[in-house]
Amino acid sequence: MSSSKIQNEIYFYNQSIENLIRDFKTDLDHGLNSSDLPERYLKSGYNELPKIKKSIWKIYLAPIFNFLIVTLIITGIIIVILGSPGETVITFTVVFFNSATVIIQQFRAQKALESLREISALKATTLRDNKQIEIPNRELVPGDIVLLEQGDKIPGDGRIIDSINLTVDEAPLTGESEAVEKTSAIIEIKDLPVQKQNNMVFMGTYALTGRAKFLITGTGVNTAIGKISQTLNEMGAIEDIPLTRKLNRIGYILGTIVYINLLILITYKFSLLIIEGNFIQSEISSALASSILRATNILPINLPILTTLVLITGVLNMAQRGVIIKNLSAIESLGRVSVICSDKTGTITKNEMTVEKFWINEEEYDVSGSGYDDAEGEIYKNSNPIRLNENSTFVKFIDSIVLNNNASLIFEDVKIKLKEKREMAVRRALGSPTEAALLVLAEKAGYNLYDLKRKFNIIAEYSFSSELKRMSSICKSNESKEEQYVFTKGAPENIIKLCSQIDINGIIKSFDSNSQQKILDRISDRAKEGYRTLAVSYKIIQEVNKLKREDVEKNLIFLGFVSIMDPPRKGVKASVKACKNGGIKVIMITGDHPATAKTIASQMEIYQEGDLVIEGSQLKDSSGLDFDKISVFARVEPSDKEIIVEHYQNNNQVVAMTGDGINDSLALKIANAGIAMGITGTDVAKETADMVISDDNFTSIEKGVRIGRGLFSKIRTIIFFFICLNIMESIIFFTYEFIPGFELFSSEWQHIYIFGIVHSLPSLALVIDTHPKDVMNNPPRDEEQILNKNMWIMLIIQAFLMGIGLVLALQLTLGGIIPLNEWNLNPNLSYLEVDLIEQKARTMFITTLYIVETNFIWTFRRPNKSLYRSLKEEFSRTLLVICLFTLALHALYICFSYLVNFYVNVEFGWDLQINFMFLSGTDWLICVLLAIPGIFGIELFKYFARQRNIHF
Repeated sequence: MSSSKIQNEIYFYNQSIENLIRDFKTDLDHGLNSSDLPERYLKSGYNELPKIKKSIWKIYLAPIFNFLIVTLIITGIIIVILGSPGETVITFTVVFFNSATVIIQQFRAQKALESLREISALKATTLRDNKQIEIPNRELVPGDIVLLEQGDKIPGDGRIIDSINLTVDEAPLTGESEAVEKTSAIIEIKDLPVQKQNNMVFMGTYALTGRAKFLITGTGVNTAIGKISQTLNEMGAIEDIPLTRKLNRIGYILGTIVYINLLILITYKFSLLIIEGNFIQSEISSALASSILRATNILPINLPILTTLVLITGVLNMAQRGVIIKNLSAIESLGRVSVICSDKTGTITKNEMTVEKFWINEEEYDVSGSGYDDAEGEIYKNSNPIRLNENSTFVKFIDSIVLNNNASLIFEDVKIKLKEKREMAVRRALGSPTEAALLVLAEKAGYNLYDLKRKFNIIAEYSFSSELKRMSSICKSNESKEEQYVFTKGAPENIIKLCSQIDINGIIKSFDSNSQQKILDRISDRAKEGYRTLAVSYKIIQEVNKLKREDVEKNLIFLGFVSIMDPPRKGVKASVKACKNGGIKVIMITGDHPATAKTIASQMEIYQEGDLVIEGSQLKDSSGLDFDKISVFARVEPSDKEIIVEHYQNNNQVVAMTGDGINDSLALKIANAGIAMGITGTDVAKETADMVISDDNFTSIEKGVRIGRGLFSKIRTIIFFFICLNIMESIIFFTYEFIPGFELFSSEWQHIYIFGIVHSLPSLALVIDTHPKDVMNNPPRDEEQILNKNMWIMLIIQAFLMGIGLVLALQLTLGGIIPLNEWNLNPNLSYLEVDLIEQKARTMFITTLYIVETNFIWTFRRPNKSLYRSLKEEFSRTLLVICLFTLALHALYICFSYLVNFYVNVEFGWDLQINFMFLSGTDWLICVLLAIPGIFGIELFKYFARQRNIHF
């Protein structure tokens, strides 16, 4: 279901009660309760809001638990059939550990998300049985009458019956940063979007000013939020995660090879048994087990768990930076994005209106600092700090904006998820954000709000009117009991018409039409730049008892005007620049006016000369739009965001969508990477997104892209490591199965010795390796495969060169070219077998394999750099220590294999059979020389690739 259909349903549902409003209007004003309304409204939705999130068990644990049960059953069957419990248990322990790791991670992600949510049982004041009572929001039903006061969170969708000066913050639902004026008037126009239904209030929004009485028309799924939530549930999972698709593709290829190898080996081994007439059960089981083991050599059994570990390290890394990952592979998707569609309000901007400029005394001043934080910010003139507290006009200006003001500022502790702290104090506005910005301006000028308000007593107030577009307060000075001041603010064009004089540096002058036009022209310039302007005036009167409002608000003295903007967040500009350097296109999406959107986008360098700014209405027919030149979408509706995301996806772009409002949830759902804000974000947005930024810092997105790209590089390196080794080893192992009279391994424990140590420790070092430093200088990968064509070529060459060294180690020893020596034959150093030449050949082969595998990871960890440059610029001490430790383990076992085998096999009676021959210094040197082609040969290949500008 699209957002436009949702809006139409909301509209027609709301319009269906208009006749009811007309019929019951008189009774409603006298306290009609819900029991008097038609029964169909009471049955339409009691406590119906669906849960967006299903239970953890159903989503995460049940499938994995079922998988583990099946795995254990299969393990038992294999043990019974093949009689090889040791190898089978070791193999499936890896699978079990991988599944357990996923379960733990999902629990941790869910717990972290829950820590961001402050759930409280909100209540609403309603009329029932002709009495005002407070009930939990969940108990509201259609037909209830709710009393709304300033600061209340609206508990359900409803039709306004009566209101006084009601303005509502609908940013969570529509993305509009400015307050919306509401009225009880009937609207006859059909098919209005939510933003223009001014006689309706919607669940999840906030009453900023005034009060109202409204009739609940929808609860649960019948609210605007509920319908969006229901649509999200119907959408389900959009697609498989990209990393899963890529790994599955590799798995299909390797699985096909396994089946082919298995078919050939079983045919070959069973043919030999038939020819020999050997039908002993133990021989048949041994042949079957050997065939399965050799055929599956190409499968990298450690790859799933190591990939999971790489993603978990990324999750933990991001968590330390205040980003909670809900899906393990979401961060990898973020690293692949080529387009970031960012919501403006609350994401790029702070959603805290700020006075950036003000005009008084025929001069314009700049104000530093942004948002409601008064700790930073000063007044500047020509880039120099200035204090105006001694200027009488400025003093009146401050008095006017503080006293003629119904807003207040409070500090509120919110929970975040950062390495150093778990809580932070956030300053919030109660009332109009615009009026809150005026209070902050007074604080930046050095005034104490409490002291200012003590100077006067407010004796009368004329509330803001949408028709008059102004507000006035009449105050009596405590210093002069005779003087009474009228402070008026409002739309500049209206206020200026009411002014006959102007106050300039304490001197009252005539305010003629020429002076008025000059100020209006300046105000017009600011409006074109996206500022919201507000004019300030005053006058002194003696008596107000017999004066009407129009008499009080005339012949005013003009003081000046303020230019207000919802300011951008700190660090956003640098983050946008870093993303663009990485080839990522940054798009700003907002419900605000195009001029306002363009101003913010220009400041953040999202919009550049030659770019386009279009409105959401133009997306209905987007065939003629050049999306490559569009950097700002203004006046958008929720359905427009879906169109934008889907358009870029249809053009093979990987899209990240950031947002905090309910209106963002559908786009967050369909985006490749949905990112919600933790503090200002709604629960719907958090539940829908793939990740949550707990501190609402836009710069975390750039860090996420950097880490995501680094994780992809790690995963690619690990996959390269395993595929290269497994292809090389499987070809060698498979080939030597057909050589009669020689077994490559004297026991399967030697096979486990390879896979358990040299395949595990170096790959684990790659998991904790550092990210490439130049990862943000590369273009986005979009849908590029994990191993592209150039990587596959390098992989095959690498496997071939390493395989040559290993085969030479075997054949030269078996052929007697590398002879037995006295060190090999010393019974006090080697646990000797019957065939000494084969024993040394195996020892030389496995030793060369250990040297190759612990050294070749240095050649491909930075495939676009030479070995010398990567060691110089990005040397990893941890990687070196683990590689040396792996080699040291093997060297120690070679030196003390006699003692190990003697005590394990003779003293304890075990059948370990990992029998190696002691190697002399010459033998070790030969192994090192045989490993050189796999190291320096690939460096030569990389050199020629760089000369031809071939990138991996």
